[in-house]
Amino acid sequence: MHLKQIILACLATALANGAMAQQLTLKSGYPESYVVQKGDTLWDISGQYLAEPWLWPRLWNINPQIANPHWIYPGDVLQLSWVNGEPRLGKASQGGKQVIHLSPKNRYENKANPIPTLPLSEIVPFLQTDHILADSQQSKDLPYVLGNNDKHIGMLEGDTLYVHGALNPGQSYGIYRPGVTYKDKLTGEQLGQEAIFVGTVRAEDRQANDSTRVTLTHSRREVYQGDKVIPLPPQESLSAVFMPKAAPVISPGYVIELPSKVRGGGKFDVVLINKGQRDQIAPGDVLEILRPGAEMVDKNGKVSYREYASVYDKAFHSAGKSSLPAEAVARVMLFKVYDKLSYGLILQSQDLVSSGYQVSNF
Repeated sequence: MHLKQIILACLATALANGAMAQQLTLKSGYPESYVVQKGDTLWDISGQYLAEPWLWPRLWNINPQIANPHWIYPGDVLQLSWVNGEPRLGKASQGGKQVIHLSPKNRYENKANPIPTLPLSEIVPFLQTDHILADSQQSKDLPYVLGNNDKHIGMLEGDTLYVHGALNPGQSYGIYRPGVTYKDKLTGEQLGQEAIFVGTVRAEDRQANDSTRVTLTHSRREVYQGDKVIPLPPQESLSAVFMPKAAPVISPGYVIELPSKVRGGGKFDVVLINKGQRDQIAPGDVLEILRPGAEMVDKNGKVSYREYASVYDKAFHSAGKSSLPAEAVARVMLFKVYDKLSYGLILQSQDLVSSGYQVSNF
C-alpha cells in the first residue's frame, strides 16, 4: 500500500471514530412522528430531524423483518424513540404491506415505489441516459451509425437506419456523440470522455454484413453517421434510493464543470467532480464544496487583489503573493459514480458554485 493510501486510511478511521463518538443532536421542532407523503425525499425527511442530514444512517432504525429495510414508502408512519439516550427513527406500522414468505422468516414487502433519496426531476436524465466513456479508445471500439438508404445526413425520430455491429434484436440502445475529454488540471491524467446523448434506437434484426437494422425511436437532436451506440441500462436497474452518508476521507478534488453550463450553480444544480470509485466513494456520499480564497499581492503593505494588480506587480512581487482562506459554500451528494468521475447534486448552498471550486470532506 502506498504511503498516501495509508495516511488516508488512518484519517478515515480517526474521523469515523470521532463521528461515532459525537452525540447525535436533533433539530429543534422535530416531529415525534411523521407520515411519509408522495413527493417526499429521504433528504427532506432527514432534514426535518437533523441539522446534518448525512448522519441519517445513525438515526434510522433498520427493521430486519422488512425486505429492503432502508426503503421508505408513501404512507409509512415514522416514529421517533430513544435507545440508550440516542434518538432512533423507525416505522411505526406496516399497514398496506404484503407479506412475502421468505425462509426461514416472514418479511414485509411493499409493492409501491420507495421514496427517492434526491428529487427525481433533477437526476433522472443523468441516471437514464448519461454516459461517460473511460477513454477515447473505448469510443473507437463501440458500434456506430452507418446511415440509411434515403442517404440522409441527419436522421430523425421514426427513421430506419443501420448500425455497424451486432446488436440484440428488441433491445434499446442509446446513440451518443463523443464530446470533450476530461483531464485532471493538475496531473494531466485523462479521467474520461463526455458522451453526448443524441437519441435512442430499437434493434430490429441483424444483417449479413456485420450490421444491424434499427429504428430511431427518440431523437433529442439529429443523428449523424459515425455516432456511437451504447446499451441503455435496464429500467429496473435504475435506482434513486441510496443511503446518505458522509463520504470516506479523500484527497482534495475539484468541480470540473456544471453540466447545465451555467456560470454559477446553486441548490439542485448538478456538478461533475474529479473523484470516483477508485477513491472509494459511492452514491449517497456527501462532500463539501469550497470557494478558493482570493489571491492577493502584498507590496510592502500596499495590498491589492491579484486579478486587479498591474503586470509589473504580478511579475516582480510574487514573493508577496498570498491567498485568503478557502470558504465552504455548499454540500453536494453524489448520485452517479464512475471510475474517476462523479455526478453530484448540490443540496445546501450559501453561494454560487463554479468550476474549479475545491471538493473535500467536511
